[in-house]
Amino acid sequence: MNPSQQPTDPSPAPTSSRPNSNWIPWLLVMILFSALVAACTGFLTSLDGTPPSKALLQAGAAFGSTAILCLAAVPAIHQLRKHR
Repeated sequence: MNPSQQPTDPSPAPTSSRPNSNWIPWLLVMILFSALVAACTGFLTSLDGTPPSKALLQAGAAFGSTAILCLAAVPAIHQLRKHR
């Protein structure tokens, strides 16, 4: 096959391998903060005399709600910065 007859790639090459990688540390901070809230919730719930299964369930709920709040705060902050 002649080099001029080789098929070309229809998709253009990306300009950079990671165009916006500054969200990765923030995602890690959000996950660690949510884990900290979950650990504190589970610990305080277990000190109250709650069975471990309920303490674990409440810790999971605390993790999930904290993670959702952290992830929802990012677009809200972006919108507030746009209006300035």
